[in-house]
Amino acid sequence: MLENICSELQILTLDEITKLDQCASPAALWKYVLEVARKYGFRSTIYACPPPHRRPTHPDTIIRYAGISDADFQKFAMEGLMKQGHITTQNSLQKVNAFRWTDIASLTNRSESFEDLKQNANSVEIEEGWIFPLFGPQSRNGLASYGGPKNQELMDDKTGAEFRIFAQMAHLKLCQLTPDLYGIDKSLSRREMQIIGWAAKGKSNSEISTILGLSESSIDSYMRRAFTKLDAHDRTSASVKAISMDLVRT
Repeated sequence: MLENICSELQILTLDEITKLDQCASPAALWKYVLEVARKYGFRSTIYACPPPHRRPTHPDTIIRYAGISDADFQKFAMEGLMKQGHITTQNSLQKVNAFRWTDIASLTNRSESFEDLKQNANSVEIEEGWIFPLFGPQSRNGLASYGGPKNQELMDDKTGAEFRIFAQMAHLKLCQLTPDLYGIDKSLSRREMQIIGWAAKGKSNSEISTILGLSESSIDSYMRRAFTKLDAHDRTSASVKAISMDLVRT
């Protein structure tokens, strides 16, 4: 079936899609997805996969993005696109097929806030892009977006359909690589993910304290709570487990 679908593609090749299966880790998968997006002329890439039944703005949402600064991402995607309710798991998944940034108005009745969103988008040089609803096992549904196309041809319907296939298969590969992502009793908080992330990079509690502007006792408390949630007994095992589950990235 995959071969029949891919034989009709004009841009993405079967080889490029099947290479997704060669990615052995979440980090390798994300790197490859970015390579493909940039190769074809998309400047920014965003991926969001909230825990089941939670909005993309929930602190435990798993988000990756590239080609957009932290400040611009916060301004446009988190404060505008998601917080204002233009894009949520519920309303975007109802679309099923790929849709454009300029289609967002059809997802909201608040036309005035959509105009504000367009202004925010223009202010960070994001004028157009694709949004792909993603579907996975056990309600692991999410969103992917390729934005900032270098030429308008990237925004035609057939191209959107092609990249939707690629994004969906990348999402399924991530689900395969991280089967226990939501298997822990309670999700790590954003602060706990930050601290385990720095620990995975070899930082001591003292160094993490300086980086985050928290006391060492607070760092220790967060670390111990993360150990409990991950069923780990030391920094190394907690870091390895968190990385394998794609909760933190090095």
